[in-house]
Amino acid sequence: MPTLTFHKLSWNQFHRDCVDLYKEKVKGTHIDVIISITRGGNIVSRIYSDLLGVIPISNITMSSYKDMKKLDKPIITEEPSRDFKGKTILIVDEVSDTGATFQIAVPYFQKRKPKKIYTLSPYIKPHSVFIPDFWQKSIDAWIVFPYDIRETLEGFEKMFGTKERAKEKMIELGFKDWEIEAAHS
Repeated sequence: MPTLTFHKLSWNQFHRDCVDLYKEKVKGTHIDVIISITRGGNIVSRIYSDLLGVIPISNITMSSYKDMKKLDKPIITEEPSRDFKGKTILIVDEVSDTGATFQIAVPYFQKRKPKKIYTLSPYIKPHSVFIPDFWQKSIDAWIVFPYDIRETLEGFEKMFGTKERAKEKMIELGFKDWEIEAAHS
C-alpha cells in the first residue's frame, strides 16, 4: 500500500497559483457567470470574480458521501436557480482530484443551454479523469488547503490515532499552534 503524502498550501501560495493561472491562461476570456462547486470552489470563485470583473457567482452543491458511505459518483444536493441560457459560464472547483464532480457538473449545465462552458481548477491530480480547461499545477499528494484546519485535524486524529500525534503531523506540515488550537475549540 503506497504511503499517503501531503502537500500543504499556504494562503500566499494558494492565492499566487490562482493569480498566475489567471495571468497565464484565463485573462481575456469572456465569462458571464461563475459557477462555484460548493464548498471547495467558493474561495477560488471569489478570486476569479474579482480578477475577471464578473460579479454573478452561482453555486452547485454536490456530495460524494451519504450516511458516511462513499457514493459511486457525486450527487447534486443543491441546484442554482439562475437562467444560464446563452451565457458563457465558468465552472470552478479547487482541485480536480478524480474529476467526478466536473463530470457531473458539465452535463448538468449543458442541459441549461449556455453559449459556452469553461472549467477551472487551480490544481489537478495526475490520475484525474477530467482535465479542466484552465489549471495551474498537477500535485500527486493529498492537498491541504489553508482553510482546512479542523477537517485536517479530525482526519489526522482518525489516521494517526491520537490528538497528540495528529497535532505533531500538522506542525510537521507547517500549521501553527494558534491554528491547531482554534480547530480544537
